Amino acid sequence: MSAEAIQVESLLDQVNKRLAELLRKSDPPLNSYLEEAGKNRGKMLRPRLMIITNALFGGPSAQGVVNCAACCELLHLATLIHDDIIDEAGTRRGRQTLNNRFGNEIAVIVGDYALAIVFRALLAERDFKIMDMVLSTSQQLGMGELQEILNRNNHEMTVEQYYSVIALKTAALFSLCARLGAFLGGAETQAVELAGKYGHQLGTAFQIVDDLLDILVDETKTGKPSFNDLAEGRMTLPLIHSLKQDGQHASELIAAVQRNSSHLARQAILSHLNECGSLDYTIQAAAENLREARATAQQLLGLAMDVSLAGELTALENRVLNSVPERAIQQTR
Repeated sequence: MSAEAIQVESLLDQVNKRLAELLRKSDPPLNSYLEEAGKNRGKMLRPRLMIITNALFGGPSAQGVVNCAACCELLHLATLIHDDIIDEAGTRRGRQTLNNRFGNEIAVIVGDYALAIVFRALLAERDFKIMDMVLSTSQQLGMGELQEILNRNNHEMTVEQYYSVIALKTAALFSLCARLGAFLGGAETQAVELAGKYGHQLGTAFQIVDDLLDILVDETKTGKPSFNDLAEGRMTLPLIHSLKQDGQHASELIAAVQRNSSHLARQAILSHLNECGSLDYTIQAAAENLREARATAQQLLGLAMDVSLAGELTALENRVLNSVPERAIQQTR
């Protein structure tokens, strides 16, 4: 592991400790539920992004970055708790969801309480700009979730509408983390906005890839049931593309999976998505967003004070696209 990677991992360890501290300090009996929810942490991509963009601009103090990164990860956790309630999800990342284990009432309260912890913890920064950025993003996350619900099973949904939804529900938080990192590092406004643009593009690619993983990779790898998005009526990019190619047949195959998610029904929709080019279209869309992110990263590096962690940005980008296994794609052909 390089010295730069060790630096990032060291700060991520501090973020995890700060997050655990925030969860432990909550009021009993909520702290036990929050600690349970906190066990469902993922790859920490968003805190990692904040740490890297902060380092590009020579962040003078790790304390603010660690606190803000922990708060953004907790904000993400709160949205996942609410998502799981809406979706009636039983598992996430291989573990029982909070709503499945303790019921919707408890889960709603815990999710709301987690949001309160976020904003209280951010008060330590004594910076209204940070509060404004986080609150604005929180509103976007809520609007993204609402738009996704309103478009359930909307077989007329356009690609443009899809991008609008994921810009709010996913890319907004990636953008916030990148902007906050640069802002806390003392970057000028131009660099902060450029960092936000990079985060948005990276988050967009991440969501497109996540859509693919839902249908290509089984739950032993992703930690959630495969075809879950389709079952819940979420209109993801491969489905939208297939509906534009052969609407009636695609609609019938989608309905078949929603009625009875048998292996046969799943294989039928996978074969259709491959035959009409929807899988390749989606992979190319993710790759194109990553290409755009890399171009933006080059602009950002041109403004940076310290480019020693530039390779960590590339590693982050590769982690997003490389999570789609070629073997899974080949199996559909």
